[in-house]
Amino acid sequence: MSASKVPLLLDSLMVGQILDALQVRREAWEKTSAWFRGVLDDPYFVIEECSDAEEADQIAAYYVEIEAELRKQLDQHRVESEGE
Repeated sequence: MSASKVPLLLDSLMVGQILDALQVRREAWEKTSAWFRGVLDDPYFVIEECSDAEEADQIAAYYVEIEAELRKQLDQHRVESEGE
């Protein structure tokens, strides 16, 4: 079952801020996965709440997917705007 699409019109600077925030969240999940695997080298990082490294990996992968979709749409918008 596919989630419904929500069309949004945002200023390009807003999209940039959203992408930055998604990157921070993705990195937090990647560090959480590293913590579960015993390879996190940041003693001050507080892990995210989840069951194990695999769950953290899945969540990080979802953030990658969201970032990629936003970048794709932003790139498409830029190409279309150049033609105007």
